[in-house]
Amino acid sequence: MKSSSTKKSLIVGGLVGTSGFLIAKAIGLVYSIPFSTILGSDAYMSYYGTAYRIYSYILNVFTAGFPFAIATLVAKYSTLENWKTVLQVRKLSLIFMACVGFLGMIIMMLLSGLLAMLMTETADGAHVMTLVLCILAVAIFLVPILSSYRGFIQGRKEMEEYAFSQAFEQIFRVGFLLSAACLLVYGFHMDRVWALYGAVLSTSVAALAGIIQISKFSRKQEKMLSVMAKKQQVKTVPIRPLFKELVILALPYMGSAILGYSDDIYNSVLLPIGLRYSSYTPEQIDTVMSAANYVGTKLTAIPMILAPGFTAAIIPHLSSSLLEKKYKRIRKDIRECMNIVLFMGLFLSFAIMIYAGPIFHTLFYTSDLPLSTDIIRWISLEGLMGTITPVVASIMMALSLQKSLLRRLAIGTVIKGVLIVPLTIWMGFPGTVLATMVSYGYILTFNTMELSEKFGVSLKSTAQVFIKTMISLCCMGLCAWLLSNLGLANPASSKLVCLGTMLVSGVVSTIVFLIAALVLQLPQQLFHFRLKMPR
Repeated sequence: MKSSSTKKSLIVGGLVGTSGFLIAKAIGLVYSIPFSTILGSDAYMSYYGTAYRIYSYILNVFTAGFPFAIATLVAKYSTLENWKTVLQVRKLSLIFMACVGFLGMIIMMLLSGLLAMLMTETADGAHVMTLVLCILAVAIFLVPILSSYRGFIQGRKEMEEYAFSQAFEQIFRVGFLLSAACLLVYGFHMDRVWALYGAVLSTSVAALAGIIQISKFSRKQEKMLSVMAKKQQVKTVPIRPLFKELVILALPYMGSAILGYSDDIYNSVLLPIGLRYSSYTPEQIDTVMSAANYVGTKLTAIPMILAPGFTAAIIPHLSSSLLEKKYKRIRKDIRECMNIVLFMGLFLSFAIMIYAGPIFHTLFYTSDLPLSTDIIRWISLEGLMGTITPVVASIMMALSLQKSLLRRLAIGTVIKGVLIVPLTIWMGFPGTVLATMVSYGYILTFNTMELSEKFGVSLKSTAQVFIKTMISLCCMGLCAWLLSNLGLANPASSKLVCLGTMLVSGVVSTIVFLIAALVLQLPQQLFHFRLKMPR
């Protein structure tokens, strides 16, 4: 009943897992074009983006550790061919995640009024934000159930289904979101705020549809495992010690999520405080919050999809290798994962930076394009660090280095919490990014040093990948600059013309990047292939 080695390989698994997230994020980016027009307000876009950051944080606090723990246990007992225990993990995790999700939903509803008052200045704004958070709270009950199914699928290394589930959920969410928003605003001629409420409701509707879809695939897996379970000779692990093992595995991941995703709280609560005491006007603050928490989150999510994609792939591999004490394979998997994520993360973040203006002009609503463009260029740096750091953190967790990781995450969280408000007051939004870079830089540096010391992971190849990628990006940037001087991707032109010329410029610049990378033997090194030159 085993899949092929190609299907189970880290690189293929990581790319397949990432493809699901990429499709989901691409859909999320495309729907923003009509949706931002329907909302037609920097304030509503700010409410939407900020509410989702609060939702994401609370969801991560209550559930982030458990899908990875589920995947780890499923991978472990699959390696040991203890199929009855694998089935026990599936049943136990589903019940537990439903209970955890219900608790998270209640807590978010209770906190919604207080959080709304902290994030908005007006009574009307607080009322709208409270309703938005309460509607989103329902998703905190449903999404953990969906995550338990995905953790099981991930542990079985079924990355195709894992990717499909991500894409299916997003397609369903966007379809419901746009249909509801258009019907309410243009069909029933209701206030645009109802489009906002319909949009946040779409998360719960899509999660429910995702549960139905993935449960069907899961039942097929269960039938196969049941057949093998009847033939197994090893003893089944009882529920109580299995539950204890699940919690012990999950708690460090959960602690990592509470600390690692603190940016969502900081950028939702502390960032507005810093902006109020800076040189920005109230209108500019709405623009900054909209650009950072709505548009910026969507754009930086493009490179950041590499983190969950490759994390989902590498955790089962590292768990199995650590159990079998195959340290050479551990070093190989870590190098491959870090190098590919660095290469692709640098390219995607740089593309966002150089095309920030045309992207914002053609895809999103803003009342101040120069300011919004500047915010996106700065936040692209956060996107890069937010891509690499979680991957390294997940590797540390999978290799049982939880204590040192959590200590560094705690210190990094304190660093940003202390720096964000004064640096934002002093420098404006770039100060927020600087606080993030200092925090991530500390965490990343010391974690990679420990991986090198404890497991002998050499960063020499990673340094080579970084240098070669930067050279390739310089060629790409030069090409984009020359094309912009010829009038391509000019935000001063009409949206349609700008979009068309931006696509042309982007394709040409990407080709230049790939040619430079191929000349430097970079893709060949990362993806293990050779180019045969024609004779």
